[in-house]
Amino acid sequence: MHTTTYTLRNSFLLLLTLVFLASCDRMLDLDPKENVDSDQIYKSVRYFEYGVVGVYNNLHLENSTLLGSIMADECKLSTENTGVDGYAVHLNRWTYSSDDEILHETWKDYYHALYKINTLLENKDRVPQESAEDKEAMAILEGELKGLRAMVHFELHRIFGDSDAKKGHTLTIPYVTSTDLFQKPGKTPLADFYTLVWKDLQAAEEHLTNTHAPTRFSLDTTYALAARVALYQKEYPRAITYATKVMTQYALATKEQYTALWRANQTAEVIFKLARNNEDDLRPNTLWYNFNTGKSLFYGSTKLIQSYEEEDVRFSLFFGEEQANQIAKYSGEGNENRISDLPVFRLAEVYLIRAEAYFRTGATALGIRDMQALIEARMGEEITITELDESVILTERFKELAFEGHRYFDLKRLGQPLERNTEDLAAATDSKQLLFGSPLYQLPIPLKEVQSNPNL
Repeated sequence: MHTTTYTLRNSFLLLLTLVFLASCDRMLDLDPKENVDSDQIYKSVRYFEYGVVGVYNNLHLENSTLLGSIMADECKLSTENTGVDGYAVHLNRWTYSSDDEILHETWKDYYHALYKINTLLENKDRVPQESAEDKEAMAILEGELKGLRAMVHFELHRIFGDSDAKKGHTLTIPYVTSTDLFQKPGKTPLADFYTLVWKDLQAAEEHLTNTHAPTRFSLDTTYALAARVALYQKEYPRAITYATKVMTQYALATKEQYTALWRANQTAEVIFKLARNNEDDLRPNTLWYNFNTGKSLFYGSTKLIQSYEEEDVRFSLFFGEEQANQIAKYSGEGNENRISDLPVFRLAEVYLIRAEAYFRTGATALGIRDMQALIEARMGEEITITELDESVILTERFKELAFEGHRYFDLKRLGQPLERNTEDLAAATDSKQLLFGSPLYQLPIPLKEVQSNPNL
């Protein structure tokens, strides 16, 4: 971990607290009367919750959304996104280097979030718990923090860790559970990493009782994350178990509800999302369009657009009407900046997880049932699926989870090449294919971090 991004512990905690309290009322109906210093934040459960809310407000999982999309075949570079104002151009064209700014910002941002989480967990016992209600509230907050810690580490693994399809000795990012500013952890063996992820997930499952709470890490979110982790780990029975826990609590959206999800920030199918407003410079729609310059940054790829049937509700929702390849999935509320929250876990993904897990355990008929239910919800009519294989599953994930940051990570976890259509290349000389195992296939730990910590 790059320790030079942090100041002395006490100064950091003071700054952290001020940031927490400046934005806490965006997610909670709380009205702090005064600024709270680093000692006071641990003087009550209520103030401690301010700190927890601050973690949400400053967590930018949009970085995962961007990297998971532009590295794969669902995006193509806009002709307006070039020159000195170019944004993520080299990553999209597979010509990046380990000192790419977005890679470094992602690493810093996610480990910064982990530092905040660990700071709160290390100091939680300082908070007075004078009643049974206090103890229950603190248990839930501890569960949220441990669930968030597992989630952020898993995002770092998806981006910077070895592929789960890699054979032999596989390594991933450090799993950090302390705030020691002088630690220089090395990469973690993948098996050890998963042990630590599951330890935090099990703690979250034990502590959390809040279920349908879309802007907080809830018990339902724990199950959804556990299903995703198990799928990557190829623990398919486990993925089925946790996916089923989620699916019994939610229903697939109707076409009208699904439209409202993307155009009006409604919560149909949303298990967990990060709330966004005008104060957030980074939000889902800013990944594809620069509101300051009025320029498009990325378009939907021809390959993706041609994968939809015309009656598929996703076709009309995900792409612009005036410009057919403009990414309109996060059109948000009807205002100038199209504010849209960031869905992190949706029911549709859980359906796809269970369908794939059923297929890989030989229960193909059950996988077909899940896949058919999802597609029928999007098509608005009954369909018949007679066969299920890896290609069908990946195609449906491609279509349903477009621009949500899954495509590159899906191909990576399965060891499959990245392949683009000719018309989706930025230049005729660009590569159409990037094979699994090629040097540029695996996103590297940023150069500045390796220079600061050679153990990486």
